[in-house]
Amino acid sequence: MAKPPLRPDRLPTLEYAGVTIELILHYGFSSPDRGPAPSARFLFGARDEAGERHWRGTYEEIVTLIHNGFATAPLASGVAA
Repeated sequence: MAKPPLRPDRLPTLEYAGVTIELILHYGFSSPDRGPAPSARFLFGARDEAGERHWRGTYEEIVTLIHNGFATAPLASGVAA
């Protein structure tokens, strides 16, 4: 049976161009009974003017997103919007 997930650690916030960046250390959703534990990863989050939270895996990715006004690339599924 899998062990319950560890609670993510919240680290001190950062700021870029007047936008607060939240930084968390995420340990995965559950830990297996046997075998290696999932590796921890950093997640960088920021809120746009509408209050929607955006998460990225690196500081550079979240800074680029903020710099581009939170405009995201269209989906690669090929479905026209």
